[in-house]
Amino acid sequence: MERKAIIWATVAVMVLGWGVSAGAAAPPAAAAESKGQVTLSWDQFVKITGYDPTKKGGQVITVKWDEIEKLLGVKKIDRVGAAATVDLPWTEFRALLEYSVKAGKGDTTPPPTDYVVTSGDYTGTLSGESAEFVATIELDVLREKGWKRIPVLPATVALKSSKLPDGAYLNVQGANYEVLTNKTGKIPVQLTFAVAITKSGGMNSVNFARSLPGSSVVKLTVDGDKVDVKVSGAQSLSIKAAQGKTSVAAALPTGKPVQVTWERAIPKAPVAATKLYAETATLVSVADGLLLCQESVYFNILHTPVRELKLTVPKGASVLTVTASGLQDWRVDKDGAMTVTLARETIGSFTLQIAYEQAAAAQGSVPVPVIRATGVQREKGFVAVVALANVEIEAGKVVGATAIDANRLPGTLTAMTNQPILLGFRYVGEKIDIPLGIRKHGEVSVLVTVADSIVLTGMQLSDGRRMTKATYSVRNNRRQFLRLAMPAGTEIWSVSVAGKAATPGKDAEGKVLIPLVRSKSGASELAAFPVTVVYVHTPGEGKTAPPSGTLRVDLPVCEVPVMHVMYNLYLPAEGKYTRGWGASAFAGPVQVVEEFASMSTSAGVAVIASKPAQQAAQMQKRFNQRVDAQARAEGATPIRVSLPVKGTHFKLQKILALPGDKLWFEVVYSGWKVAR
Repeated sequence: MERKAIIWATVAVMVLGWGVSAGAAAPPAAAAESKGQVTLSWDQFVKITGYDPTKKGGQVITVKWDEIEKLLGVKKIDRVGAAATVDLPWTEFRALLEYSVKAGKGDTTPPPTDYVVTSGDYTGTLSGESAEFVATIELDVLREKGWKRIPVLPATVALKSSKLPDGAYLNVQGANYEVLTNKTGKIPVQLTFAVAITKSGGMNSVNFARSLPGSSVVKLTVDGDKVDVKVSGAQSLSIKAAQGKTSVAAALPTGKPVQVTWERAIPKAPVAATKLYAETATLVSVADGLLLCQESVYFNILHTPVRELKLTVPKGASVLTVTASGLQDWRVDKDGAMTVTLARETIGSFTLQIAYEQAAAAQGSVPVPVIRATGVQREKGFVAVVALANVEIEAGKVVGATAIDANRLPGTLTAMTNQPILLGFRYVGEKIDIPLGIRKHGEVSVLVTVADSIVLTGMQLSDGRRMTKATYSVRNNRRQFLRLAMPAGTEIWSVSVAGKAATPGKDAEGKVLIPLVRSKSGASELAAFPVTVVYVHTPGEGKTAPPSGTLRVDLPVCEVPVMHVMYNLYLPAEGKYTRGWGASAFAGPVQVVEEFASMSTSAGVAVIASKPAQQAAQMQKRFNQRVDAQARAEGATPIRVSLPVKGTHFKLQKILALPGDKLWFEVVYSGWKVAR
């Protein structure tokens, strides 16, 4: 029974693999070939299988042996009679039937591409007159049905021969040679073709596109063993020469054409020893007891690259910094030998920037320290000398160098400083000696703070009180305070510096100290900033000004020069200010003028001087606010005091007030109302 089951399983799989199916009822006999299936009538199925639909239960399918022989296509088997049968229970037959149907369906998903290229190599033989290649290609065709077109070579090459398996054909379509096939699986292709050689200037070249995708290996044999061969786009390149031939192996990535150039190799010249040439540009700045030096060393490296450069530092000089593009490290030993290590081997031009210093006596002779290159074929250089201190410099007896005019120095050297170049030298050779004679001179104090102008606006009351606003236009370099000796009987109400409120101090002599800021640098000089002081003068407790008399006005005494003093004075309108037969009622170093002189360069001063009424109105408001605040603090009712904003206006000025100068003026008046 086991033998029968095995045989029947084979028969069932074969039958069902052909797509045999039986209907539930007995349809008319018909056989149609559709989608690779064979349809049997119910009677044929019953006849082949021996199935009896009238029986119930454990029914057995019986097939005659001669039918099996016909299905299997085998001859008579010994010891198996023609009347033999194969029996299989219906349930087992049904299981085989279901399995065979499922297995027969298979995977129906189409392949993602018609074919793939498993390998594509090109072997070429190149000479001066011809270039012949053999393309060895292996294709794997995936799509089962229909004809496939596979481009293998560009039509620009000349095909000489081809080898293809049965069922594959070579065709020319458009710009390519192509393989035509309706088969699947591996297809080896071998094509022999020639490519035209292009010659130009002693160089030969061949060029053709690769129609197939994927990477390739190109193997070449070139006539001659002294040939320089290049394969464009090669990811790896191996070149060997032997027995008059040059062998080349290159790997090309996908998409790259085969582009090969070759020419007669130029014999390599023997490696020559390194040659160095140097040029220096040294700036020597003479300061107090010190020489500050900046040197640029320009190297020209010939023949072979170097990683180290050698220099010599003069005795007593200390190297501060060394900078260069591609610099790795530098060091100076105790003997002054300087080694500069580069980040990579360098050939051609290379520049070092070196900053160093050397002590020098304030008086006497000192040699110019120049850092020299070591191991060079020739060195030339330039030296420029400037002074940073109050010293006089002259050159001694120069050896190995020549004094030149500053105009003949390189621009790179003169651009290193804004100071005037006092001495210039040029040298060529190994030994130079440039002594400098230095003489120190005493220093003269210079002005560090100055007031370009002071504009005062003063309003006088008939009771003797006077409110004044003084605005100084100051240019300050490094002074900490502006010292003012205020007139007797004055009280400072407010102080501002550069537009910000400031708190004044007082020294032991009673002078007012106003803290200053440093002026900002302008285009050509320091910029001025305003210092404003508002103060009030009172004649003394219980004292008032008489209806007529002489009024003396003292101005603050400043410790810095004031180039221009301007005073806008408002006196009570009801008063008369004449003397004798109409002579001027004013006297003193500050004199009455029709208009202020135009001297100040400060825009703020011009506004203050030209709009005194506006300044007076602001002072009137501030005066009333201060009086009201004092009255409220004392619990009294504020008394409104009217300042003579529209009083009689006089302009007074003084050109150049030196430190310590006492500025004042007197005015004779009459007709003032006595304050009650």
